Amino acid sequence: MDFVKAANIDEFSDKNHKVIKLVGRLVGIIKRDDGSFFGIEVSCKHQGADLLTDYRGGMVAICPRHQWKYDLESGECLNHDSLPLRRYKTKIEGSDILVSLLPIEDEASSDYEPLF
Repeated sequence: MDFVKAANIDEFSDKNHKVIKLVGRLVGIIKRDDGSFFGIEVSCKHQGADLLTDYRGGMVAICPRHQWKYDLESGECLNHDSLPLRRYKTKIEGSDILVSLLPIEDEASSDYEPLF
């Protein structure tokens, strides 16, 4: 699987997320309270709005357009019948945070691991 540099750990000293555009999709790099990181699609499945526009932390993001709520860890929509957000593999090399070019295909995959 191919990975690209998405961020540097130092970028998260005063914030808990960063949004990048990856192969035409908005992908969020999220820093958990424990200091680990993960990657997830951050375009609402309803109309494609950036779910992290008003995001302040935690594991729930709310769409700024119509208030669809998503669990950022699982990708599941919490208040509508919707496809889940796609998750992305992440890894750290030195102080760089790398993200996979393609989303994880198998949502139950055991190779999805948070970054520490």
